[in-house]
Amino acid sequence: MKKSATVINNQVEFLHYLRGKFPLFHLSNLFFRDLHYGIMSFINFKGVKIGYGEAESVAREVAQYFEKQNILKKVNQQGWVLQYPEFTAKKAS
Repeated sequence: MKKSATVINNQVEFLHYLRGKFPLFHLSNLFFRDLHYGIMSFINFKGVKIGYGEAESVAREVAQYFEKQNILKKVNQQGWVLQYPEFTAKKAS
């Protein structure tokens, strides 16, 4: 199984995992390095070893997939805006 599939096939779990590591909200910025480190950590959490360089390649694949799914909207070469309404910040009452 490709390591990118570990993330893509567990997309919701991965996004919640990433949110536990970084302040991630609907319409917030997500930088490539955050995605990269999040993927490295998530894949290791799933019991699969992955190195720095390989995780960088996987992050690029996952980013392209998330762009096609309209979960990430590219802002520049190193960042996106997260489009995931489930992560909308709750307003204090």
